[in-house]
Amino acid sequence: MRILLVNPPSGDLTVGLKYLAKVEPLGLEIIGGAVPEHEVDLLDMELDTDLDGALKRFNPDIVGASAQVVQTYTAQRVFRTAKAFNDRILTVLGGHHATLCPEEFNSPYIDVIVIGEGVPAFREIVARWAQRQVVEFEDIQGLGLPRDGHIHFTEPRPFPANLDHMPQPKRSLTDKYRSRYYYLFENSVASIQTSLGCTFPCNFCSCQHFTNRRFITRSPELIVEDLKTIREDFIMFCDDHTFIDVKRMERLHDLIAAAGIKKRYFAYTRTDCVVKNPEIFAKWSKIGLMMVMTGLEAIDDTRINEINKKTSIEINEKAIQILAQNGIALSAGFLVMPDYTEADFQRIDSYVRKHPNIALTELTPLTPLPGTGFHREMREKVTTHHREVYDLAHFVIPTTKLSQAEMYRLIQKYYFRVVLRAIRRFKLYRPRAALKRHIPQLLLGAMRNSRLIKNMHMNTSAPVPTDVV
Repeated sequence: MRILLVNPPSGDLTVGLKYLAKVEPLGLEIIGGAVPEHEVDLLDMELDTDLDGALKRFNPDIVGASAQVVQTYTAQRVFRTAKAFNDRILTVLGGHHATLCPEEFNSPYIDVIVIGEGVPAFREIVARWAQRQVVEFEDIQGLGLPRDGHIHFTEPRPFPANLDHMPQPKRSLTDKYRSRYYYLFENSVASIQTSLGCTFPCNFCSCQHFTNRRFITRSPELIVEDLKTIREDFIMFCDDHTFIDVKRMERLHDLIAAAGIKKRYFAYTRTDCVVKNPEIFAKWSKIGLMMVMTGLEAIDDTRINEINKKTSIEINEKAIQILAQNGIALSAGFLVMPDYTEADFQRIDSYVRKHPNIALTELTPLTPLPGTGFHREMREKVTTHHREVYDLAHFVIPTTKLSQAEMYRLIQKYYFRVVLRAIRRFKLYRPRAALKRHIPQLLLGAMRNSRLIKNMHMNTSAPVPTDVV
């Protein structure tokens, strides 16, 4: 059987990293590796939008896609195009947003919605479809089946005890794109998944909801086997929180060191994890951990407590110091609250200037992500249901002291300082960095983001597309 896996493009109204990074669709590479007995192709529509051509060339029996929130409409258009090409194609949807909000994909063009971690379910779906004598899926766990205007849910699939059942990613599926993947200033980029989920209760984050606050890991031995196959130099850990299980990370460190693997790593963590376990970050700095992304969120404890982060300014300060001592740079996220004024932006900017170890800064409007408890709390205040603007760059709840247009002007102003600071702190003015092949594309993306920010206040009044509802 022929299976076409599609990474839908981000929506037209989506901004932010869309124009500053292109990374491999790791989840689809893992799904592709799960069915080695079948012929699989992958279309990454972030780089190649010729879906019609791919359908004609490959003539698939199954089309599968994954949807994050900003891909809600584009994923449905993928399936509508597939059904128009051949209505006998089986269309299968999975992914983070499809799991949290399956009702948003109640579409006649979608045959099956996979809810939760998708490898076992996808294997069963493909095996069933290959038989062709039986085309019902009601006995397969963890599915949503759009039927006659409603979604019928099968018995829930329990989350696995670990991720060792997952195949190694089939990265050959993206061979034709790999030279075009980049992340900000890095142009030799690959991704790896070592865990799934997070146990912490931050009320604005959707990660905990995907696994019901479970932390599910992959064995260090399998991770190292995957790392050995990766030719790229810069590795992004696509985990919700890589360092929760410190003993596991010590074992992984030891195996990487013993194997002589020389890479540079970017991982996500929390500041309290750094403070409680400084020794593990000291070890990892010696095998290539060069940057961590963490949500500082605010520069005063009152704001941090509002979002149930369970950290503090004191913890953040200690973490920054520990990372600096080990030569690990920080990509720091700050929430932009609806009642901010320019004084708040100035305080964040001053705080970052005083901490040279903060190499990158993210200014993220507080966003009630669909499927979270915070979204349910804010349901009456949400100003738009247009999913393309749930990109952590738009305000989707009212600003209270300044207009949205003024807030976006301030975000643009202070992001300009972020860029200049990053150039200095990463020494990007040096020829070795400035002459990387993707830099013109990155600069164009940054300029496009800047232009779009000026008019982003109008996006939240855009109507939900009628062709996918």
